[in-house]
This record gives sequence, structure tokens and C-alpha cells, in this order.
Amino acid sequence: MNDVIVSGGGGTGPSTFEILFGNLLRQFLIPLITLAVLLIIDAIGNKAKHRAYSIFAVMLAICAAVGLVMYYSPGTGSVSASYVALAFVMTAVVFILNFIKLSVLDYAVLFACFVCVSRFVGLHSWLFGGSLAILYVFAVLLAICKIRLGRLNGRLFYVWFAAVLISLEGYVFEVMFDKYVRKMGYSFDSRIEKLIVWGIATLVIVSINLALIYFIKRLFQKRFDEINQMGKAYPRIERFFIYNSIGILLLIIVLNGSYTLSHRFDDSLNGVFTIFALFALIIQLSFLIMIFRITWLKDNLQSKTFESQSLATYSSSLEKNMNEIRSIKHDIKNIFLTMGSFVEQNGSVEMQAFYREKISPFAKAEIAKSDLFGKLSAIDSEHLKAFLSYKISQAVERGIAIELDISPRFSASGGSFELMDLVRILGILLDNAIEECMTLAQGVITLKLTRNDEMVSYMVKNTVSPERKETGIKAGVSSKNGERGKGLVIVRGLLQKYDCVTLNSYFYEDCLVQNLVVYESEK
Repeated sequence: MNDVIVSGGGGTGPSTFEILFGNLLRQFLIPLITLAVLLIIDAIGNKAKHRAYSIFAVMLAICAAVGLVMYYSPGTGSVSASYVALAFVMTAVVFILNFIKLSVLDYAVLFACFVCVSRFVGLHSWLFGGSLAILYVFAVLLAICKIRLGRLNGRLFYVWFAAVLISLEGYVFEVMFDKYVRKMGYSFDSRIEKLIVWGIATLVIVSINLALIYFIKRLFQKRFDEINQMGKAYPRIERFFIYNSIGILLLIIVLNGSYTLSHRFDDSLNGVFTIFALFALIIQLSFLIMIFRITWLKDNLQSKTFESQSLATYSSSLEKNMNEIRSIKHDIKNIFLTMGSFVEQNGSVEMQAFYREKISPFAKAEIAKSDLFGKLSAIDSEHLKAFLSYKISQAVERGIAIELDISPRFSASGGSFELMDLVRILGILLDNAIEECMTLAQGVITLKLTRNDEMVSYMVKNTVSPERKETGIKAGVSSKNGERGKGLVIVRGLLQKYDCVTLNSYFYEDCLVQNLVVYESEK
């Protein structure tokens, strides 16, 4: 679709310098000046306060581009029409993708720029190949988006995706037009018949190209968004990726130009260079995803390490405070007993009532809680220790008595049982126990953690009402909004994942005992 300059086989043809200068003028100087003027029109139009100025800028941009193409493309008009149709397809790709919100003026300038790129460079251009056209497309998109948004950080991948898809669709359109549409028109003698056939065929391939880009968007929109979001999270990778893409295009431009000047123009090889450029850009995605994956894993590992260190620091500080509290626990008891004796003997009736109702229960609860927290120090897992501290606090705040029995130097590891599943199961069992004890006048929960060389045992025992003991507890069945039954269904589902874990549930006297056993090896 572009003019081709080749040296003849005999006689005196143009020198290499003349060929190079002519194509530099046609593919660099004229397009750069034209694109610069169009982008200035876009910038001025976007800043104009009156809509009339923007409309005038739209018409000026389109007329300038189409007029320039018509001036440099004399003949039947089919060539000029093909450039306009190609530019329309390329602009429509940006509109369908809709990665970045653009104004009507922006689309008009894009269309005008793509008309110039199609006419003076093209994806089949001689000397530098289609890589130069791709570079122009990329540069135009970057400039338009910069004018519209002011900054491109966090949107560069959207621009990159759009540039690659525009170039791909442009290449497909050019191939289809040259191989099918143009030949179909020339098979007729009548000028009117040619124009009709060219018009209908052009509409058909335009529709095919737009349908293809719409399908690509529907299929990969989520992936496009995910990668762009990663670009926002890792701006250095985003910028490096764009610089790398530009470097690939420049390298292929140099290789294509060097080969053409040292040999002669080869349309097939020119197409190979263009396809290679597109393929090289697309193949970058696999490396991009790998880089993002490695970076994410590194950040996630650092986050987990920081979380573990923070938890260990918190647990160490908590354990230190608990040790200090235990060291003065007896002194605190004696102080409260002494204070209580003074209040009973010398205090007013109001003070005695306040002491009995507020201070004494609070002191007993806090002392009991400190005793329980002190026993948790035997657990080696910071996550399990923190979880049980939270559940114990819940029970104590609800006035439920807690008894805790933990083996010295208790290790939570056991078989292939994941700690997260252990916490979920214990959480459901303890929540059910707390809920049951809240319905009783004197509910008690006993938590016993033991282990030996073969297994680890987590026993949750809680008092139950006679009615509960008579009806029993079944997974999926509950007397209160179905929550307990649902929890046991979750427990059963989690246990089915493992062959090394069992849950034994039974009633003993006035208590429900649920013993979770984790074996060190599969049964």
C-alpha cells in the first residue's frame, strides 16, 4: 500500500544515498512534522474553553490529514480510500478497547495521525519495515494520552496493549486489502463497478477487523486490567517494560534498514520483519507475567516474614508482661484482700457495694485471665497462641469459666495438617462451646492440649444443658438459627481433606467432649 523505491537491474539508477535521503524525507521528516502539528492542534483544542474552538480543531485535523493523503496519492482514489479505511480501523480499535477515556477531539486527531502514518510509513513500508509504523503508533498514543491525562504512570500498559493491537489489526487489514480487495476491484473494467466492489469489500474487511478486536477485548479484558493494576503497583517494572519495547522496535528498524540498503527491497522479508516485531512485543507478555509473579512472591514473602517477626515480637512482649504479672500476682491478691477487709470494716455502704459488685469481680477475672495467658506460653506456635488468647478473652468477657491444660513445650505441628485448618476447626468448636455455656448459669469450658510421639490432641469440653444432651448435636442441625449446625458441616468438610485427623465427639456426664486428634503419620 506504500510507494516502493528500488534500484533498477541495469543502467544508472538512484544512488544508495538518494534512496536513503528520499525515504528519510518521506518516512521521517514529513510524518514527524505532520504529527507534531496534529498533536499541537489536539493540545490547543483540549485547552479551549469554547466548544466551537474544539469543533474547529476537529475539522482542521481531519481535513489536513485527508488533504495531505489525497495530495500525495493521485490516481483512481482507491489507494487514498484504503488509507482512510485503515486509519478508521486503527482509531476504532482504540474506541472499542476504551482503556483510556478520550474526547471526540482526541479521536479525530488519532484518526488524522493514523491516516498520515498509513500513507507515509505503513506496516509494509520500504527500507525500515513495519516496525517504524508501530513505533509511530505507540508514540502517537503516548502523546494523546499524555495531553488528555497529564500523567501516564499506572496507564502505560493500557497504552502498550492498545499500540500492539492497533498495529496487529492494521497489518491484518493491509494484507487483506492488498490480497483480496484490490484484486477484486481490478477484475472489473468499469470504473463504477470497481468503486462499488472496492467499497463493499472494504466495508466487509473493516467489519471483520472490528469484530476481531471486540472478541479479543471480551476474551482478555480481565487480563488486561490485572496486568495494568500490577503496573500501578510496580511502576519501575512498567517503565522498564516500555523502554524495552521501544528498544526492540528500534533494533528491528535498524536490522530491516541495513538489510534493505545492502541488498534490495524484498516484500516477503519486509513482512517477516514486521511479523517478527509484533511477535517480539507479544512474547514480552510471558516474561512480563513471570517478572510480576516473581516480584509478587518476593513481596509476599517479605510481608509474611514481617508479619511473623511482628507476631513473634508481640508474643515475646506479651509473654514478658505476663511473667511480670505472675511475679506480682500474689502481691496483687494480698493487696485486694487487704483493701477488701478495710472496705468491709470502715467503708460506707455504697463503697462496700461498689467493691463487691465492680472491683472484686474485675480483679478476680483479670487475675484468672493472666493465669490462663501464662499457660499459653507453653505453645510454640505464635499463630495458635494468639488465636487462643483471643478466644479465651471472648469467653472471660462473657463471664464463662475457662480451664486450660497444656503440655509443657507443646508443639502444634502434626502430620500434614495445615495450621489454618486447625485454627478454623478449633474456632468453630470453641464458638459452639461459648454459645452453649452462655445459656447456663455456671457454664465451664475446658481446653486440653497434649501430645506424644504419635499424635497431638486438642480436647474441647463444655457443660451442656439436659435438653442439649437429650437432643444431641448433629452437623447441619441447630436449635438457634442454624449457625452451630453450619459450623459442624464446615468442620466435617475440612476433616475430609485429611487421612491423619479424627474428631471424636461424645457426652460425658453433663459435658460435651470433642477431641480432635492429629496423627504424626497417616493411619
